[in-house]
Amino acid sequence: MQASSTFSQQPPEDNPDSALARMLAQRNAELDQFAYVVSHDLRAPLRGIANLAKWIEEDLGDQIPEETAGQLALLRNRVHRMDAMIQGILQYSRVGRVDTQIEMVDIRALVTEAIDLLAPPPTVEVRMEGDFPALPANFIVLEQVFLNLIGNAIKHCGSAEAQVRVIGVDHEEFCEFHVVDNGPGIEPQFHERIFQIFQTLESRDKVEGIGMGLALVKKIVEHQGGVVSLKSDVGQGADFSFTWLKTPDDSATPGVRNGTSV
Repeated sequence: MQASSTFSQQPPEDNPDSALARMLAQRNAELDQFAYVVSHDLRAPLRGIANLAKWIEEDLGDQIPEETAGQLALLRNRVHRMDAMIQGILQYSRVGRVDTQIEMVDIRALVTEAIDLLAPPPTVEVRMEGDFPALPANFIVLEQVFLNLIGNAIKHCGSAEAQVRVIGVDHEEFCEFHVVDNGPGIEPQFHERIFQIFQTLESRDKVEGIGMGLALVKKIVEHQGGVVSLKSDVGQGADFSFTWLKTPDDSATPGVRNGTSV
């Protein structure tokens, strides 16, 4: 009697790269779901609290006690800050996960628009110096970097003759940008701390902010292969700088944003 052998067909082993890709896709989907819960389920009660404070003020009208009015204003301020923190977390979590379109961006036009959006007070002079060539980038993402750095400088200048200089330096493989102010400066021991999320050096009741801007700048720039640095000391102002590569990993689409085509 001839013996017969049967062989069970084993499924081919997963390619490690494809398995990793599936795991990352699953993690991104989970993060997207978390972002939806945060943006919807947590922000909705905040809007309810803000509306309730507004209705109380409207109902009391001119009869509202001064102390109560101050407490309601403080409540609205806390609600606004919490909402801003939630939005900051969402922005921070999306860096590097959400696909962004890369195009050639007119950096001079981008910085000019950022300054216009910030609308510096008359006591603050903001000027541009140096080279601002077209670079491959996502316009909105790179604008966020300049908005946060320039806005931070305007906010903390704190002098009657405040000056903010936005400087561009063109290198062979990258561009280097500086945002320099003549404010009070930052002690070296705090240079790393201020790039962490929710970290501020002054009371949030004294200077409006949630401590998210510089952390977002650092994450955006490093994701693009650049470097963020700070030179500052007490009484010497602050010089925030970052680099931006001229050749990104993804090819840029033709044309120049906010400028002539190339």
